[in-house]
Amino acid sequence: MVNSRWTWEENKQFEDGLVEFAGDCPNRWERIAARIATKTAAEVEQHFAVLLDDVAAIESGVIELPEYDESDGFRSPESRKSPNRSEKKQVAPQRKVARPWTEDEHRLFLIGLEKYGKGDWKSISRFMVKSRTAAQVASHAQKYYARQEKEEENKKRRSIFDNTIAETSSSLASNLCR
Repeated sequence: MVNSRWTWEENKQFEDGLVEFAGDCPNRWERIAARIATKTAAEVEQHFAVLLDDVAAIESGVIELPEYDESDGFRSPESRKSPNRSEKKQVAPQRKVARPWTEDEHRLFLIGLEKYGKGDWKSISRFMVKSRTAAQVASHAQKYYARQEKEEENKKRRSIFDNTIAETSSSLASNLCR
């Protein structure tokens, strides 16, 4: 029987490991387990399978998303109905600081754009730029296309958004041949 108890710290290390060791990484589960040290590769792999099942259930609407309160975390359905809830001061959620796109992410975006086409942001984020959400990919695409429309003389500085699909494909081909 695989141990099903995971601490917050173990889950954080698990999530970081999933990002660092992508799906095609050899010995992925062993590498993530080595980071956690309290879990085996089998436990890590099973934890991932449970995560995929949970995500599928949430996306299909079988499981309702819980409500979260910034002050005390998860709120049970009973506490959501509590009359005291309206007495609490409502706090606006703080906005996260944007993380700039890396050249690798942009390169993967361009490859995904070529493969899945303009508008299929969900597929590009799911299969190509796994570190970004579909909304982030759509926003990046909007900025990319706006920048492509600018005339060359109006550009003030070089950016990763200046790379085109053709340039990225030839650059990728030359890097693979080394």
